[in-house]
Amino acid sequence: MRKSIPATVWAVAALFLLSAACQRTDTASSVTVVAGATLIDGVSNQPIQDAVLVIEGTTIQSVGPSGSVSVPDGAERINAAGKTIIPGMFAMHTHVAMGEGLERNPRFYNRERIQRDANAYLYYGVTHVLSLGMDLEPMRGFLADQQAGRTSGARMYSSGIGFAAENGFEPGGFADVNRPSTVSEAQEMVRREIEDKNVDAIKIWVDDVRGSVPKLDPEIYGAIIETARMQDIPVFAHMRDLEDGKELIRRGVAALVHTAPEVDEELVQLASDRGVAMMPTLAGAYGARAYAEGASFLSDPGLPRLFPASVLETLGSAAYQEGIADNTNLDEARAQYERATDFVAQAAEAGIPFFVGSDSGPPTRFPGFWEHREMELLVGAGLAPMEAIRAATINSARVLGVDSEHGSLEAGKTADFVILNANPLGDITNSRNIDSVWMNGQPVDRATLGEAGDGS
Repeated sequence: MRKSIPATVWAVAALFLLSAACQRTDTASSVTVVAGATLIDGVSNQPIQDAVLVIEGTTIQSVGPSGSVSVPDGAERINAAGKTIIPGMFAMHTHVAMGEGLERNPRFYNRERIQRDANAYLYYGVTHVLSLGMDLEPMRGFLADQQAGRTSGARMYSSGIGFAAENGFEPGGFADVNRPSTVSEAQEMVRREIEDKNVDAIKIWVDDVRGSVPKLDPEIYGAIIETARMQDIPVFAHMRDLEDGKELIRRGVAALVHTAPEVDEELVQLASDRGVAMMPTLAGAYGARAYAEGASFLSDPGLPRLFPASVLETLGSAAYQEGIADNTNLDEARAQYERATDFVAQAAEAGIPFFVGSDSGPPTRFPGFWEHREMELLVGAGLAPMEAIRAATINSARVLGVDSEHGSLEAGKTADFVILNANPLGDITNSRNIDSVWMNGQPVDRATLGEAGDGS
């Protein structure tokens, strides 16, 4: 697995992203203290009231309730009273750089669009992004520059080009995925992704689209999973069938993407025994309904800063929304979504951990914002707001294998966090009400990240 980017490297990039946040009082210092907020650390069952967060350089030095934390003399103090702090979020199911305007096509994929999307994610407090299965050559240059501290935006992780059956599933019309026909061919293709591209994960699609196309054979996807596991690379499996989900777990998959029609005791036991997490991608499952039913979320004040006015005007127009409604079987869409939320509720009741990915990146699925919608939908499916926040933070970090440095607000970890103007435990949509985003112990200049929208 590609090593986590050293905090010192990110600190170099962060120097270009500084801005004021909350109320600063003391003079500049290598130690910053954020005090007075309610703090959700990502691992505790209850938030810390009147918290003190001490940051030295890029790292959290200590965190706890006021009076329990030693504050160094001369530290820069930030008063965050009345606000709530959460860890930096993760987006674990994205397809970056694939869209322009309202059109999705691989021909759009370039370095500029990767940067645009990385900036949009960070604007919304998403500090880690996994691009899942459709990364073309420009991603390698972006990752090299990211390692060297020459980029802004969220930390990007890549799964290279994913795997599907011969003549099988085409993700978003992207036909040029790895399509092995034998075990040995599958093993060689995985080694190539890992050795040539230094990927952080592998994506496989096990989906016959309701019997209309072939799907990967278990022996072949088993070889993909085992070859990746030997290199400590997690495999994410897109699946839609309960029996496929169970066999994928038996074969050693790290995580299941999307939902099956139901959950049974065997799936629960397998997932529990093997430590497999699930990413239901409810925001993606909501699909066209998001616009056919009025798209009230288009009022979010961040969207005009990040995305062209012409796109937002089209998506918000009655003509567009009525057209979506006329061309969508809304009764069936609602039934499918109800099955997906039932799956989530059953899996949650069984104690299976969730992590957050929303299938964001393509047109109409706004990078960064869509992850907040995913948390909202998870809560609607039965998760408590605290569970949804964990899914977007520490659970995701664990699946990606970076939880020793990221995903929670604990001493010794990198100081990535989001200061909110309202508490998301009372209303999960408050996760979008962002005061400031911090990365590597520094506030991010969100206005600069948002220049891409520019009203054009």
